[in-house]
Amino acid sequence: MNDITSIGFALDPANIPSFLIDWEVTKLCNLDCSYCTTGIAGGHDNTTNHPPVQECLDSIDFMYQYVDQYMQHKKTSQRKVVLNVYGGESLFHPNIVDILVACREKYLQYQNNWYLTITCTTNAIVGKTQWSRVVPLIDEFTVSYHAESLVKQKQQYKDNVLYLKENNKKFKCVVMMHNNLELFQDCEGLIEFCKDNELRYVAKPVDNEDLAWAYTSDQFDKLKTFWINQVPTSQKLAYTKKISQIGANEKILSINEGRSCCGGRRLSLNNDLKSNVSFVPHQGFRDWYCSVNWFFLFVRQLDGAVYTNKDCMTSTTGKIEPLGQLRESSKILETLQNQLDTNGMPVIQCVKDICRCGFCAPKANNKQDFMALIKRNVPNNVFEQQGK
Repeated sequence: MNDITSIGFALDPANIPSFLIDWEVTKLCNLDCSYCTTGIAGGHDNTTNHPPVQECLDSIDFMYQYVDQYMQHKKTSQRKVVLNVYGGESLFHPNIVDILVACREKYLQYQNNWYLTITCTTNAIVGKTQWSRVVPLIDEFTVSYHAESLVKQKQQYKDNVLYLKENNKKFKCVVMMHNNLELFQDCEGLIEFCKDNELRYVAKPVDNEDLAWAYTSDQFDKLKTFWINQVPTSQKLAYTKKISQIGANEKILSINEGRSCCGGRRLSLNNDLKSNVSFVPHQGFRDWYCSVNWFFLFVRQLDGAVYTNKDCMTSTTGKIEPLGQLRESSKILETLQNQLDTNGMPVIQCVKDICRCGFCAPKANNKQDFMALIKRNVPNNVFEQQGK
């Protein structure tokens, strides 16, 4: 869709942008889903060991210092940080309770600077005793449903999300929509379970460019129905017409058709604050100007790599590379402080053909529109020395 020239956050009191720290505490997982990539850069690696607890505790100090620098340049209403503890399967880490306790204790010195929400992305396949220990330590949950899990694991998932509801925890069920016909129906069954129990849910297609994970036209139509239902009634007709034009192929790689925000965040298009969409029918932002570093940080605990974002991985140098390593965290902090203090923060230009996590970060295909977007979030123009 060539008519889309910029993407920003939709104007909505419930849609206030936050800074997301994705902290991959461990690569180990108690599942081995076929659509989840493996290896150090993959979604899990069950050949590794859990990172030592002391190294995890030290990482919390670094992450809080890093985000604190960015928060000083955000509007007061947007000084909100989300620490997402995940893996692999983070709750599989033997010291996860100690780690979560430390996340809260170490935040106390920053509590007057910015607001912290501790979240956890989990498959919720956790025993009752462990579940009851970690739930009080986490503010919000993203609970992913995987149709390839065992029958007893699926029941455990349902029991644990109902436990969250009973304990008044904020959470959403992210249903990973499997393209296998039988497993797709299984996912639809979980969605009905969510509806029956009045649980918030997101139908999420698998982000995979492999034709083996393509959806059929019928499956994609069902995904489109979900996205359409998320749009305000006043915009539903126009939005329906827009996305009805996509996905006409026999096999549909949904990520190539466009994307929705992983967390279900609403987006606005072309600097129009009145637009409010849940799926953007556009993909590929090479050479676009992007603010991904202003809204994301990714820390991979296993090897100590620190990136702007877990999927984008584009540094402020404009290269796909880490900002640095945890062992040299002081150097990362020093570089960031210098960029902010001297109004010399570079604007990242996209160097990738596919956008996954980071899709929601305000971005535009020209510098002028980008500056108009980012000024809604950053009152001080720290980009002045970079030109216009």
